[in-house]
Amino acid sequence: MTRQPGGEAAVTGSCAAAVDAGTEILRAGGNAVDAAVATALAACVADPCNTGIGGYGGHMVVLTPEGEGWCVDFNTFAPPGVPDDHLRTVESRTGPAVSTMPCVVAGLAAALTRFGRLDWARVSTPAIQAAETGVEANPTTRAAFAQVRGRNFVGETFVLEEEGDRLVFRQPALAATLRRMAEDGPGWFYDGPLAGRAAESWRSAGLSLDPADWRAVPDAVRIAPAPRLRIADADVWSGPLGTSGSLCLFGILAAAADIGRDLRRPEGLARLAGAMAAVWSHRFGPSGGNAVDPAGLPDWIRRALSGMPGSGPRPGDVGHTCHLNTLDHDGTMVAMTLTHGPFWFGGRWVLPGTGVVMNAGMPLFRWADPVHRGGRRFAVTNLAPTLVRCDDGTRCAAGTPGARRIPGIVATTLARALWGGFTLPDAVSAGRLHAESRDAATLERTRHEPAVEAAFAGRFRSVGTEEWTQYYGPLTAIRRGADGAAELGLDDREGPGFGRVLGR
Repeated sequence: MTRQPGGEAAVTGSCAAAVDAGTEILRAGGNAVDAAVATALAACVADPCNTGIGGYGGHMVVLTPEGEGWCVDFNTFAPPGVPDDHLRTVESRTGPAVSTMPCVVAGLAAALTRFGRLDWARVSTPAIQAAETGVEANPTTRAAFAQVRGRNFVGETFVLEEEGDRLVFRQPALAATLRRMAEDGPGWFYDGPLAGRAAESWRSAGLSLDPADWRAVPDAVRIAPAPRLRIADADVWSGPLGTSGSLCLFGILAAAADIGRDLRRPEGLARLAGAMAAVWSHRFGPSGGNAVDPAGLPDWIRRALSGMPGSGPRPGDVGHTCHLNTLDHDGTMVAMTLTHGPFWFGGRWVLPGTGVVMNAGMPLFRWADPVHRGGRRFAVTNLAPTLVRCDDGTRCAAGTPGARRIPGIVATTLARALWGGFTLPDAVSAGRLHAESRDAATLERTRHEPAVEAAFAGRFRSVGTEEWTQYYGPLTAIRRGADGAAELGLDDREGPGFGRVLGR
């Protein structure tokens, strides 16, 4: 595979400050992974309702100029001292009892060491500056702050400055934590005093956490070849099979490639929704399973798409997530998703004196059994950062928030752009749809013609409406042409996406 040097570079993300951080690092000579780490750290400051350094992954998928796909897997896992029955029965939405092990810092550090050019201190600089000087809240962040106004963790973490409709928030304690990590390295997050503070916090909730388990979090990060599937004229890479949403992503995208330009027609979209429901039913139904190795992936998809959708409840409207993409001048691409968990601001508690808001990962264990690996119990998520390389030299990076809708949204968007005859911006803006069983499908009525609902009604027992608020943030995408030119796809819904292209 030949390099394409001298092409355009690009960054997309959920907030302007994060995109600014990635752009700064690219201009300073960093590559796409350096830019992705800087963008993620800045998002942990500027998009605090959806992610943070007390959050979790999360996967980074990297496509090199030579066509190698790699995955940095920093998915969360349960604290080792927490009993299995707590995983299945936890009712709390706040406090240490709802939090799992924070893996964001460990994952970003591992990616930077393996693939980056710059050091941790340099890629941390934009995030530190944003925490110190403040960030203007976007519409999603303003709505999130309104929901938690008066909570103790807000006063411990944020300095809010309001003027009319404008809200600026600073995070002085978090800035000090980020600065200490810049000075001592990211290992300080796990080897320093935070381990003891975390153990004390968990004990206050009646749970056991050995500081040694906190210090061992970086050992759980895995870097391995990303799962890949050949679909039509493209190679597709996504997150780890079994612990991400990639199984559904691959299955839905394979079905969408067969539908092709019929994705513009109501019946084509109804066929896609039926395939989506079949894949979901196979993954979590009695005949399917969430465990498959890469060699068995094509057969798993064949069986999923040949089966009938099962019955099941409509998914709940939870899941707050942050996604970003980066592209450097040499053609390396990154897609990465990280999160605080199902609720805005995660577990809504702070490691004392640090400004680090902790995650709400524990509810993940209630909807799917954990995956056991290396003596740890890893959560099953639906995150699906995705990279595509087409035979004509085109490359794409895409991802989105949206909880259980993530694999379907990403797959539908990419299929429209790759095989449906849509421009990338039009594919991102086009109406969304979702289905997990024959009982119910949902669609974004404001962006579909009435004939689409009629076509759905012929396949599903009920058809509901989806609003932009059920997607929890923006879908963003980057397409690099064979000539090295970059095109952005940025969500135009009320929670918009942000992006920037840098010239050659």
